[in-house]
Amino acid sequence: MAATTTRKFRVGAGLFAGFLLLTALVVAGWTQGLDDAWRDLMAANETPWLVSVAELFHHLGAVPIALATSVLVAATFIVVKKWWAFWAWFAIVAGAQVFSTITKLLVDRPRPIDALVHESSASYPSGHAMVSGAAIGIGLAVIAGIIWPRRHRLFLGIGIAYAVVMAWSRTYLRVHWLTDVVGGLLFGTAIVLVVAAVVIQRRWDIQNGAGKPAE
Repeated sequence: MAATTTRKFRVGAGLFAGFLLLTALVVAGWTQGLDDAWRDLMAANETPWLVSVAELFHHLGAVPIALATSVLVAATFIVVKKWWAFWAWFAIVAGAQVFSTITKLLVDRPRPIDALVHESSASYPSGHAMVSGAAIGIGLAVIAGIIWPRRHRLFLGIGIAYAVVMAWSRTYLRVHWLTDVVGGLLFGTAIVLVVAAVVIQRRWDIQNGAGKPAE
């Protein structure tokens, strides 16, 4: 168990280090060429049905639905008395939202000017990718994998796929730069892994000390 916890901490720390490096590159303006090339690629391959798919994920990741999803999941954990899952869920989602907002204010990056949907906040990092994609998508998958360990790969696969499509949709709608969504996924997933490592270690300690893990 210690090895699992250590691995999650190390991967989480590595993702966070990658986020810090990417943020420095974005602030320095060194990623803009790549971002422009990706935006041009998305615009050149714009089709109505893919725009519709991207717009669907735009709405799924918007505050009303993301908030409703977060509350519903939290309420479910309370009803089934999985208190450790509730607090892990709260830490992941709230942490992602707070850090996303703070980073946006600090970096204050302008969005692409030819976006297909309107957003008023700063561009870096993508809140949809960080909160809805990584925290909600991958976060819920990781917690579900702790509850049902035999299916953790299935849950994780679904969570990662959701996060990747959410990130793609932001660039396809040209409401975010490529590095915005990469940064959001890096930071959001780092938060998920660190919280998961704490939860797993805590449950292991309780199991060995008191005979069974806390609910």
